Amino acid sequence: MANNKQPFFLAYSLVLLCIVLAGFAPSFFLRFAFQQPPLLPYLYLHGAFLTGWFVWLVAQAWLIRVNKPSLHRRLGYVGAGYGVLVVLGGLLAVLREVSHDLSQGVTFDTLIEAADPSLGVDVTYLEFISHEVWVSLADLGTFAVLLGAAIVYRRHADIHKRLILLAALVIVSPALGRISRLELFGGEGGPLVTSVMLALLASLVIYDWLSLKKIHGATIASIIMAGLLHMAGSWIAVTELGQDLVRKLG
Repeated sequence: MANNKQPFFLAYSLVLLCIVLAGFAPSFFLRFAFQQPPLLPYLYLHGAFLTGWFVWLVAQAWLIRVNKPSLHRRLGYVGAGYGVLVVLGGLLAVLREVSHDLSQGVTFDTLIEAADPSLGVDVTYLEFISHEVWVSLADLGTFAVLLGAAIVYRRHADIHKRLILLAALVIVSPALGRISRLELFGGEGGPLVTSVMLALLASLVIYDWLSLKKIHGATIASIIMAGLLHMAGSWIAVTELGQDLVRKLG
């Protein structure tokens, strides 16, 4: 088994936190410097819950690194409850996004580039938001399952830490999506999000192979489940039923 004090998991957690801070800096952390419109109150909650989760993740990895497992375990109970807030905040943001956008004058037939060219080309708002809603719901479901499994396997450090890390990785994609909107990266339809997510997954697989001489079962199972749920969300998003349900959110 790999040494729990190796710096990999702390470094990985710090990378995820930096992605969140960079991705949401213009719209949340540094919004005063970017002339952003007023933010709805529930989005402040969502942003605070999400950021707090990644700060907690770094703190937990650091406590193991400095050999303070008892404090790590105590904070673990906080994280379990806090994870519920992350899911609830995410659901609130996802399910209210459609009605908020429609209130700003967007229609389901609006071409998304008319609102923001970085979001896509030749795609209607309905197609865009249906994908956003269903993939986000799938990712939140994956986060909840992996977090629950991590709690169940909390006494098995090798399994627990991989489940926690992959749960966090699943919900970092919205921050990457914000970063990808920069002209440098070609918009959300560009390769940035997929490339970075695959690189982060590959780094964990490589770590497993170098430290264990195999890919850990928890890593394999988590990646397969996350991939299947993500694909299911993408598939539902293009079906008539999936888009009809999104229309009802408006």
